[in-house]
This record gives sequence, C-alpha cells and structure tokens, in this order.
Amino acid sequence: MPPSTLSSPAVAPALDSLIHPIYARLLRMLLQQAAVDGDGVLALAGLDWSTLVSDDRPLPRETIIRLIEAALAASGRPWLGLELGRQAPVSAHGPLGYAAVTARDLSGALQVLARYGAVRNASLAWVMQPVATGLHLQAVERVEWGRARGFYLDTVVAAMLSVIESALGQRPAGISVDMPLPTPAWAAQYQRFAPVQFRFGQPLLAMTVSAEAARLPCLGADAQAHASACRDCEAALAVLADRSLVQQVSALLAAAPAGAYPGLPAVAQACGLGPRTLMRRLAAEGSSFQLLLDAARRNRALWLLQHTHRSVEEVAAELGYQDTSNFSRTVRRWFGCTPGELRRPSASAARELARPGYT
Repeated sequence: MPPSTLSSPAVAPALDSLIHPIYARLLRMLLQQAAVDGDGVLALAGLDWSTLVSDDRPLPRETIIRLIEAALAASGRPWLGLELGRQAPVSAHGPLGYAAVTARDLSGALQVLARYGAVRNASLAWVMQPVATGLHLQAVERVEWGRARGFYLDTVVAAMLSVIESALGQRPAGISVDMPLPTPAWAAQYQRFAPVQFRFGQPLLAMTVSAEAARLPCLGADAQAHASACRDCEAALAVLADRSLVQQVSALLAAAPAGAYPGLPAVAQACGLGPRTLMRRLAAEGSSFQLLLDAARRNRALWLLQHTHRSVEEVAAELGYQDTSNFSRTVRRWFGCTPGELRRPSASAARELARPGYT
C-alpha cells in the first residue's frame, strides 16, 4: 500500500455486530486464572460458557458493557482491560492478527490493523497517515461505551501493542499512545508496556510510531502467507459491508479526520461508484451526500463538545469552520442550543441525538 492516508473501509457498525466473542472467552479465562468466578460474571451479562465457546456471532454493545462492568466489579482491578489485551494471542485476532505478523515491516503491520480492524472490532474506525516523524494512527469511536469505555480502550491499545511485540519480537522505542481518558490513579500499570509512552487527557485515541520503528522488519514476514491472510480479511470486510449505501457513506465520513472530510468524488471512488451513480443511489434511499456530510459534522461536533475540554473556537476550527459565530449558529440549528449549553449536565439527553459513526 502507498504511504498515503489510509482509512478503515466504509463499514458501518450495528449494535448487533460489534465485537468477536473470542475476547469474552479470553476475559472469562483471565478471571478464572485470578480466582474470580468467570461463569458468574458471564451470567451477569446474560451469557453462558457453552454457548459463548460455540457461537462466533459478534456480541452486541449492551452485552459487552454488562460483561465489562461485571468483570471490573468482581475482580476489583480497574486495569483489567490492559491485562486482557496484553494476554490475547495473535490467533485471537484471526486473519487480522496473521496478516499483521506476516507483513514485511511494522509499517505494513500497522496498515493491516488500520484497514482490517473492523474484522474483529467494528466499533472503531482507524485513519493512518504519514507525519514528519513517522506514522500516525487515529481512531474514531463509533459507539458510546459509557462506564465501560476505559476498559474498552485499554484492551484495544494493549492488544495492538501485543501484536506489535509479536510481529517484531520486541516492543521498540519510538511509539507513543494518546489516551482520551484522565490519568488514572493506577497509571503505573501502563509501565508494563515500556518503552511505549502514554499521554493522558488527549482528545482522541491515537498512536504515533517513529520512522525508525516503522521500518523494523517483522520476524515472521512471509509474502505468500500475508497475501492469503489479507484476502481472508477482505472477504470478512465484504460481509460487513453488505449493507445500505447510506450506511457505507456514513461510516466512511465518520472515519475521516475532522475538518478533512472527503468530497463526493473521493467517497464515490471508495464505494466503487461514479459520483452520479452515488448521488442517484443515495436519493433512492431517501438521502443525499450533503445530508450525510452534515450528519457527520453534527455527530463529531457533539462528541467533541461533550467528551473533550477543547474550546468552542478549537472545535469549530477542527470541523473546518473559520468563523466561530457561524459554527455557533449551526450548532443552535442542529440541537436547539448553544455549544456552551451542550456542555452542561442538562444537555445530556442531546447525546442521543447523534453518535460518532451514526446518522
């Protein structure tokens, strides 16, 4: 793949198809090893081991949230997500993991994780692009996890670092991770991933890899095995993408960096269509590209205003508004209140008006 911006494909998540059950199985095993009743935790989430181990259908959001909350309460270890992600073997990630560890170098492995991450976790969209110092991966959260968010993000990051370590045979210097969470009281637990540097209180989940680290070779590099695993990933993505064009375009826009939304020609190309065909098919589904673009901006604006400490001016600029007053008028049109009012507790109901990745 060329060293240009790489985004997750247009795969729109649905609440009935988010996370592969392998991670729930691994969590149960982790709890059992810690002398915690793993089957009791599964029961609190409405799951049972015999079904979980034989059914590969992805688990819905509400089930995952109940499972995480029950596991945290039973274990008393708020860093449990780090342990889960760290202990997940490459095989747990299926063709995604095999494609990563058989890539030529770390850059290739990261390209795999960015493009095919939805195969195992459809609730995140990744955008990877080159920067002056190396490579930058940024995640767009498509689903709200509530109190389970910290555990969820810890698991994602720890799993990615574990795959990197498996691919290279080491955890190299030159990797930093931005966490969109306040510094926890148990921040020392992140030191187990040294020399990776963690920065808390950041606006978005992101990983930056130095140019030197990105060039490190994968120990298991195998062009034939890599191509085969990538084909399997593409097939899995095709299944996920078998949904309406409105959902595909919405997911593509949700994965774009704020303020840098692709235009109609670029979106049409990503969907394998011509611009006129895209417009005609969206109209047939009762929508349009402009409506979906406005919805993407609305969703991102709400998320930034309610989940970050950025000023209104900074949010407006990130979304491509040069005039803050114009942005404020637009927010009032969208939500019936000002950006400042959206940040007050009384505006919590507005969260349901839009979610990252949805229209």
